[in-house]
Amino acid sequence: MSQNIINPGLAPQFVAAETLRTLVPVLSPIKSFAVTDFSAYVAEKGQTVNTRFAGKSTASTFDPANGFVAEDAVSNTVAVTLADHRYVMKSFTDLEAATISVEMLRRVFIAPVSNAVVKSIYDDVLAGVTTANYATAAYSGAKASFNRVAVANVATSLTKANLPFDGRAALLSPDAFGQLLQDASVAQYLSIGDTSVIRDGKVGRLHGIDIYEYNGFPTSGDAYTEKLQGIATSGQGVVIVTRTPVAPTTGGGEALTVEDPDSKFAFQMRQWYDWTRGRTNISATWITGHSVGNPDALQRIAFTS
Repeated sequence: MSQNIINPGLAPQFVAAETLRTLVPVLSPIKSFAVTDFSAYVAEKGQTVNTRFAGKSTASTFDPANGFVAEDAVSNTVAVTLADHRYVMKSFTDLEAATISVEMLRRVFIAPVSNAVVKSIYDDVLAGVTTANYATAAYSGAKASFNRVAVANVATSLTKANLPFDGRAALLSPDAFGQLLQDASVAQYLSIGDTSVIRDGKVGRLHGIDIYEYNGFPTSGDAYTEKLQGIATSGQGVVIVTRTPVAPTTGGGEALTVEDPDSKFAFQMRQWYDWTRGRTNISATWITGHSVGNPDALQRIAFTS
């Protein structure tokens, strides 16, 4: 009688747990840049999900002759089509599946899978950041001039757009972020009250804006042509929706849903064996769509030279 020895390193429950552990720290800021409708609900490509953002309100002066006159509560509907069924897949030979260690799985395979998942979500945030969708440029100028003062001007621009002070954030390219690291007024401990700029390469918060770096700004398309190097927002400019696909019911293998408890982003983890190719396959898959939200709530940062 033969015995089957299952390598715990490839068990889907372990892969899912380790993927989530790697995914959470880098995905968590996404709510600062977009309205996220993440859910473990099952859906299929092509379905439409509706969400809303509130319209502008104005204050009125009370007149006893007319009393309190209500204005209509106007909200704006955003219809997001689940246009893309995304996945990341890895395949292992029989020898790899039998001998790979848990630590090797985590170090070599989990991080790239997680990175691909997160990158696809941030790509959705940035894909539509063009002048056609977001008219206001919080900064448009030379790379060399993007410094702390420029960030202060970005904050002023957000305020003039009547955007909330709470929850302001900026997502910057490495070039833009590097300019801030080199700014003496940012790096000096006495100016910012923190040594992490020099010691850890972290800018943190400037002029009420949380600063994040992302190495994945568009390298093609309209956003690239318009030299997009960052976005400044109060979080309602982009709407992202994700759902999980229907789990397979035939063909063998296992499927389970993994959900980040903080962002609520969920994806389906699948594992199956291909007898024809002699491969153990592991994939992460989800369905997603994105749309422009409130166009006034996101402003572009672009380098003209």
